[in-house]
Amino acid sequence: MFRKLSHVVVEHKALYPSAKVFQMLLQDNAAVKLSKRYAVDVMISDGNLLLSGAGRAFNYRGPAGDPASVDDVDHAFQHLLQGRRLGPESRGRLPNLRVADVLAVTARLTRLQGIWMPDRAVFLDLMPEAAVARVRARARGAKVDRHENAADLTIAREGYLRVVEVMKRNKGAGSVHVIEVGQMRPGEVLSAAAQALAPQLPAASSESVRAGALHEAVGRRSVLRRVLSYPYLFRYLVRHFFDGAWREPLFPLSAPGRAFLQGGYSAGVMRHIYDQPARPSVAERAFYGYPLHRAVRDRLAILERRIEGELRSRLARGGEVRIFTAPSGFAYDVLRPLAKLAAENRQLVGRVLVVAADLDPAGNLAPELKAAAERIGLNLEFVLGDLTSTTLRSECASHGPFDVALFVGLSSWLPKKPMLEHLRWLGTNVRPDGVLVTDCFTPAAYAVGGAAMGYRANYYPPAVMRVILDYCGFDGLAAEVESGPDAINHVLLAPVRAASRT
Repeated sequence: MFRKLSHVVVEHKALYPSAKVFQMLLQDNAAVKLSKRYAVDVMISDGNLLLSGAGRAFNYRGPAGDPASVDDVDHAFQHLLQGRRLGPESRGRLPNLRVADVLAVTARLTRLQGIWMPDRAVFLDLMPEAAVARVRARARGAKVDRHENAADLTIAREGYLRVVEVMKRNKGAGSVHVIEVGQMRPGEVLSAAAQALAPQLPAASSESVRAGALHEAVGRRSVLRRVLSYPYLFRYLVRHFFDGAWREPLFPLSAPGRAFLQGGYSAGVMRHIYDQPARPSVAERAFYGYPLHRAVRDRLAILERRIEGELRSRLARGGEVRIFTAPSGFAYDVLRPLAKLAAENRQLVGRVLVVAADLDPAGNLAPELKAAAERIGLNLEFVLGDLTSTTLRSECASHGPFDVALFVGLSSWLPKKPMLEHLRWLGTNVRPDGVLVTDCFTPAAYAVGGAAMGYRANYYPPAVMRVILDYCGFDGLAAEVESGPDAINHVLLAPVRAASRT
């Protein structure tokens, strides 16, 4: 909310700093509390109130002719963090600290943990002229924020560089990593930051690795206990009742709802959602109308249309088209477009090879997929196994390289490290002119209820997912994004980045 408010008042020189500071105060407070609640090893925050605020403050307050020195900024930090008295000379060169003083005292009284210095910082150093060029390219004729100009950005950069030196004094020379961004792509910047921080990060706990597990196994008594818990009843059900939460207590009244409660989002449950009857019962409507279930059904429609377009375009060039999909489920997103093409020209489908991989715990995917392929004259190879295993990847790679690779429905469920490894593997097994089809989820009300019920997921807005794809060898900047009506699920089509193969 406060992020949106800061954008609303961005043109107001007096209101914008206050709105932005309050937003960052709450953000940093949330970072501290979340890291403690979940006992995380590492918490990464985009910006920091103390560091970012000090760097940007010189755009709004302070004498331009006699700028503050590194010593002055250091004294200001000690004043705000530890309450040390600030000398008159430093105070004269620094921006007015009255608001900062009030904020620091208020934070201490209200126990808001929003004013602190991080253990490590990554500073992306971009020259003001290059920054302005990026802003204009991003805006594409839209209105540019008043502070996004060469003069203000020059002052801000000088302020940030002073802050960098202050942090080195307080946290050590290795506490700050300066990356000269220049012409680097988003994925290259992310890679440089990861490499800089890697030696200083703790080793990942083996208990945090859960491979392909989508849902934490719980018994009936455990489910009941979670449903009756405070997080589920009050943080989710009551607070988000009219956002679709009211539907969840009705899930046990329908067959698809019971299947979901028993096995999570298995291939069978997804089939229920995709093949819902024309006239569902009242209880079934409660299940099918759940926002997340509407979103994945809308996703299927997008996937069918976009994959059909890819197939038609590539088959028109002649030759064979190879498709890889994992986890495949029942592969509606691939088989339906192919069935449509087969009805028009069966010979076209005979030039397509589909390699489908899945855990298939129920043991019904392989026979159904093969039967569907035979009906339309499709060449299909089914590989049983966990897509994070090297054995499965090696077997699948023997059928490549692929023209189209699908990684749909699992980006939120896989832990970050296995997901990145899989995307990087895909980047090396897709043809130079190939495309990756994937998706991501934006967190909404359903995520709160899911967490209370034992689902462990990662949510990536499209902008973040594009950077992840760029990091893994795809052209994230050129990735096409199409979202469903509810803007919960987003489909991305990303070409391979040429530089990733050199």
